[in-house]
Amino acid sequence: MLWHADQDAGPLRTAVTEIHGGDGSLASFLDAVDAGRLWQMADRLPKSSEAQAATDRAAREFARPQVRARLSRMVVSELVRRGRAHWELSWSDPARLRLPDGYEETLKQALDAVVEDVPDTRELRQLLARAQ
Repeated sequence: MLWHADQDAGPLRTAVTEIHGGDGSLASFLDAVDAGRLWQMADRLPKSSEAQAATDRAAREFARPQVRARLSRMVVSELVRRGRAHWELSWSDPARLRLPDGYEETLKQALDAVVEDVPDTRELRQLLARAQ
């Protein structure tokens, strides 16, 4: 499951490195967002033909869910590596991600804040600091 999360986050990591430099880590991504480069990185992600034709606000609206999904996978990978999250496997149901108590809703809000028109990384940084 960790491998799949890393694969899903791969294009975002590559975009971070191409636009902001660094190692493509979550910390590098957050630093790039704080430097005002979120939409430049989003522009490097794979796009549908409709998204490729979009400009300005429409382009951001196409990019926003993709950036959020890939960022979510990047954060999950980080939390798993820190031992703060894990997947619960089942023979009869899909694997389920288990987060520490109180993280699920906070994580959703923090991810949403990062991909707003005016991005804010504070909540996500605070959440990650608690996970150490």
